[in-house]
Amino acid sequence: MRLIPLLALWLFLTCQSALATQGRVLNIIVGEWPPFVSKQSKQHGPVAHLIRDLFKEAGYEVKFHFAPWGRVYSLAANSQLYDATAVWMHKPEREQDFLFSEAVLQEQFVFFSLKSRQLRAERLEQIVGMRLGGDIAYSYGPELDKMVADGKVTQQKVTDVKQNFGKLLRGRIDLYPQELQVGLAELRSQLDPASAALITHSQTPFLRNDSFVMFPRKMPDSAKLRDQFNQQLQQTIASGRYQTYFNRLAQGAY
Repeated sequence: MRLIPLLALWLFLTCQSALATQGRVLNIIVGEWPPFVSKQSKQHGPVAHLIRDLFKEAGYEVKFHFAPWGRVYSLAANSQLYDATAVWMHKPEREQDFLFSEAVLQEQFVFFSLKSRQLRAERLEQIVGMRLGGDIAYSYGPELDKMVADGKVTQQKVTDVKQNFGKLLRGRIDLYPQELQVGLAELRSQLDPASAALITHSQTPFLRNDSFVMFPRKMPDSAKLRDQFNQQLQQTIASGRYQTYFNRLAQGAY
């Protein structure tokens, strides 16, 4: 007869655990990364939409909080206010502060330049001695980061993409490294058509980069959330639904 109360207790605890998860709000801090993540886009862009749907399938609601990229990392790592941050390139030193999900996005980085300059920038060895733009708190991959550190190129970083394109148009930098779709989206939204028409980009990506959701090590549920997220992501990729988010981006749905 003791089995009955033990079974009842187990069912009660199981239900309580499920109810605690169901509908829990996850706070995720992000930066502007249009067209993939943006406060101004429908569903905050395809990657934010994907992240929200994956967590919804695991029983959570998601609230996105936007902040400048220069602050996002520190706030996510140290404030204990956020359950995750997205999206980030993997760097070994970031593992001290975060657990990484499986890859949610593959980015292709190219060099934007003025058409009139006719600069060749299809390979990194072709850009030695050039002046580069860049975004504060961004990494452009270990090879380019090392070229900057070794003084083979100079890099002036500013706070947003529009500033970088402005510097490019004024001749203050030679090249602006940026993710292809991000750069094209900013050209369409931030520059007038005449100015945008003056800018081109290299045809060969200098970096193909996977990006991830990061879960703060200081938050007690991070390992659980990461594992639940990865499980839903794997199922979405296997079913073919993953690609629909990016097909919708190409169709202008965001």
